[in-house]
Amino acid sequence: MCDEQTQKLLDLANGQRPPGSRLVIEQGSFASRLWWVVKAPFRTLMCLSLVTVFFATYFGFMLPVMWARTVWPRLYWFVEGKLYRWLQSFIAYWGYTAGYDVYEYGDDVTTYYRDERVLMMCNHQSTADVPTLMTVLQNKGVASRKTLWLMDVMFRWTPFGIIGNNHGDYFIQQGKATRDKELVRLKKHLHDVFWDRDRRWVILFPEGGFYYKRVESSQSYGKKNGFPHLLYTTLPRMGAVKAILEEVGPRTVDEDEPRERSNSKLKLLKDTVGAIREKKYVKGGF
Repeated sequence: MCDEQTQKLLDLANGQRPPGSRLVIEQGSFASRLWWVVKAPFRTLMCLSLVTVFFATYFGFMLPVMWARTVWPRLYWFVEGKLYRWLQSFIAYWGYTAGYDVYEYGDDVTTYYRDERVLMMCNHQSTADVPTLMTVLQNKGVASRKTLWLMDVMFRWTPFGIIGNNHGDYFIQQGKATRDKELVRLKKHLHDVFWDRDRRWVILFPEGGFYYKRVESSQSYGKKNGFPHLLYTTLPRMGAVKAILEEVGPRTVDEDEPRERSNSKLKLLKDTVGAIREKKYVKGGF
C-alpha cells in the first residue's frame, strides 16, 4: 500500500481536484456543458480520421521514393522524417483544438537538439503526455523527425504504430518472462537503426506505465530495497536505460573495436564515417 500523503494525491487526481483543473463539463454553464457534449463525438471523429487519413497519405508519399531506401538512403529518410514530423503535428493539434497551450520554461536546450544526441526520459502521468511531447518537439529542429520512441507493443498495429515501425521506433514487450530477451532485442535494434538512420533523440517512459497504476508497487519495492521514497513519480525501470547507454552512450578509446585496413576507397570511407559516429554520444545531462 502507498503512504497516506500519496493516497491523498491520488484522491485529489481522482475527483477532488482544485477548480482550475476541473473539466468544462464540471464547472461551466449549462450552455457550455451542452456544447461540450455536442462537439465531443465530432472531435473524437476528427482525431481518428486525421490519423487514418494521414496513414494513407504517409504511404502514398513513401511508395514513390521506396527505391531510394537502398540506392539513396539520405533522400529516403529525409522524406520519411518530414512526413513523420507532420504526423506528430497532427497529433499535437488534438490538444490545441481542445484548448490547451503548451509553455516551456527552464534551461535553453537549443544546443541539445541542434548539435547533440539526447536520451529524453519522461515522467509518464497520462496518455496526454504523448501529444504534449509531440507539440514540444515541433520547434526542436531535426530532433522532431529524428526521434526514436520506445513504446508498448500494444501500439504496434495502430496507424501511428505502423508508421513508427517504418520510422524505426521500438515496441517493448513488458513482463518478467520477456525482460532479458527484450533488452537484447533493444540493443540490436539500436545498433541497426540509431546510427544508420542518424537518430538524435531517444524518448523513453522509464516507469513503464502510468503513475497511478505503478505508485503502490513502486513504493513497496523502494521500501524493500532502501531506495528513496518518491511521491510524484515512480521508480524507473533501469534495464532499458542501461541498454540504451551501453549501445549508443559514451565510448572510451579502449572500447573502440580495431578496424581492418582496406585498399577499397569505398570501404575506407564507410569505416571513417563509422568511426566518427562512434565518437558522438548521448549527453550525460538529460
